Order: sequence, then structure tokens, then C-alpha cells
Amino acid sequence: MIPKVSVVLCTYNAEKYIRATLESILYQSFKDIEILILDNNSKDTTINIIKTYKDARIYLYPSEKNLGPYGGLNFLLKKAKGEYIAIQDHDDLWHPEKLAKQVAFLEKNKKYIWCGTKTLMRYEWDQMGFEYFLWKESYYTIHPSLVFRNSSKYRYPDTVYMNDALFQKKILCKGERLLYNIDETLTLHRVRDGAHNYSYKWYKLTFKNLKTVFSLHPVWYGVSATGFELMRKLIYPFLHLLKSGYLIDWIERVPFRLQGYKIKKYSLVDMKKRGFTLS
Repeated sequence: MIPKVSVVLCTYNAEKYIRATLESILYQSFKDIEILILDNNSKDTTINIIKTYKDARIYLYPSEKNLGPYGGLNFLLKKAKGEYIAIQDHDDLWHPEKLAKQVAFLEKNKKYIWCGTKTLMRYEWDQMGFEYFLWKESYYTIHPSLVFRNSSKYRYPDTVYMNDALFQKKILCKGERLLYNIDETLTLHRVRDGAHNYSYKWYKLTFKNLKTVFSLHPVWYGVSATGFELMRKLIYPFLHLLKSGYLIDWIERVPFRLQGYKIKKYSLVDMKKRGFTLS
């Protein structure tokens, strides 16, 4: 039987997060799914935790070498049978109604290739966060909120920097606004202590990376983004050495404050009331 949605998930040393993430997928109100998991040669107990779930919808593919997050996703996309693809990260969470609402929207609105949601960005160190929304019609959404129509044409490009942004704007959208973001907070993105899951570590001052930034964004944004990436390279390593990762979180939130986002505390109780159970 062909599932309606293929959930694709790459894991790597995710023992601290994978149980909550996997349960947020399994407990979706929309049940017609398959869950394809590639483990990128984890060195901890991630695989053992996944194996404790005896759900026939889960397909686990252990890899003897680390394919990286996007190489891993391309591996899973080749195996996905669903009409729709849902992307999830190994440390993020979904609201129980997320897939149901996205599938219903895409079924009714054939002009859109894909659909995202408003996302709660929550910083682990101080439990502060904000609800991030990238307009209703856009080129982008937060990656773990993404659901798109399945096609063999859709594969992640062979790059590590801004890969998901390239995939969304250039491959899915082809330069047109074919994304619709649902204005409901249905995705939770964990921002781990001290920016450990930020892409700045992949940034190098090369022509290829500069070209990527300026091909995706207006000139003013490209200039500011490049300056921010250089600042991250120069300052963040020293803050990590000083065990001052909390300052990195504060710096990372500055641009969002300037855009008018309200930064406030989201406790575990708050998260549960919103449909997100962290563990």
C-alpha cells in the first residue's frame, strides 16, 4: 500500500533528542505515512532507541559512513513512495495536527508545490524564543516544517552551505513563489546551546559561497549576511573557548529583535500546552 506522506529523517548522535522527535511524528493525527530514517553512522545509542519502536511504518537504514544531512536526504528521497515528502530534523518537533493541515492545504491548492508553517524557534540554554513566520507566499520556510509534492526531479544540490535555501528557491520554486506558509505554529525548531546547529560552521569565504548568498538574496541582505558569517567565524570560537555559548544565542537573536520579533520565555509547560512535548 502506497503511503500518502513519506517522512524523511537523517540522524546523527541524536540520542538526547530522537525519542521526542520520533514520537512527534508517530503521534500525528494524519496516520497515512511512512517514516524513512537514515542514520549517519552514529556513535551513540540513537539506532538502539529507534529500534525500540515497533511501528511498521518505520524504515531504518543504518549507514556505515556519514553521508551528511543532505546526502542522506537524497538517499531517502530515492526510496520515498509517498505522494508528499515531509522533511524533519532529528532534534525538532511537530504539532500533532501539522501534517493533516499541510496535506489538506496542498490537496485544495494545486498551484503550490510545497507548504511550510510558522515555526517556534526555541533556544535550549535559556528557554527563550520567538515565533518565526516567512510570509504566506514565499520562496522559503524553516526546513523541518517543509512538505512538498514528491518528484524524482527534487534532489538537494551538492553543497553544504545554504543547501536547504538553494533547494527551496532554486529547485522547488524555480524562482517563483510556489510556497505557502500556514500562519499557525505547527513546528518547533530547537536551537541548541551555543549555536551548535547553525550552518555558520560550513561557511568559508569562497567565490562559490558568495555567489550562493547573492543568488538567493537581495544585495543588501547578501552584504549583511556575509558580514554576519565572518563575525561568526571570528568571534564564536573564542566564546566557545570561554564557555560563553549563551552570548552566541544573544547575538543570534539580535537580527530578529531588529525585525520586531518578540523574544520571550517558553517553558516546558508552555511547550506542552502548544502541542510540543520535549524530553
